[in-house]
Amino acid sequence: MELRPSMLRRYSDKTLSCYRARLAHYQHWCHLRGYQAGTNAITTAKLLEYVDDQIARWDDSYDQDTDAYPKYRPDTIRQTINALVYWAERSTGQAPDDRAAKQALSSFTETFNRTHPPAWRVTGRRSPRPRRAAIPRPLDVGRERP
Repeated sequence: MELRPSMLRRYSDKTLSCYRARLAHYQHWCHLRGYQAGTNAITTAKLLEYVDDQIARWDDSYDQDTDAYPKYRPDTIRQTINALVYWAERSTGQAPDDRAAKQALSSFTETFNRTHPPAWRVTGRRSPRPRRAAIPRPLDVGRERP
């Protein structure tokens, strides 16, 4: 078995945490459709169907399950594709072909960026970016020393 570069790469804890969250989103999607949700069942066809379904959710005016199963923005869908390829490769040793999914996402991203103004894209986040914490200063800063 030939190891792909992604199997040899060491991922940070933060990246792996994000990949686990993306996998949970995918597994929820599988559960809703009655598919097997294990990482060894991630195929090219299911990956493409998942991406197409995530894109279609943006056209759905009434999406009933947005709290437990949020809509993903284009960058998050892209990260999910990478995560699912990672998990499939880890469990089966062979990665699904993600070219068709990335092509569908590319055309959706262009449309999404044209139809959604930049302010919405930033304010539409579920959680804002964390603010930098103020650095506490010692009480004697700025005073003359005796």
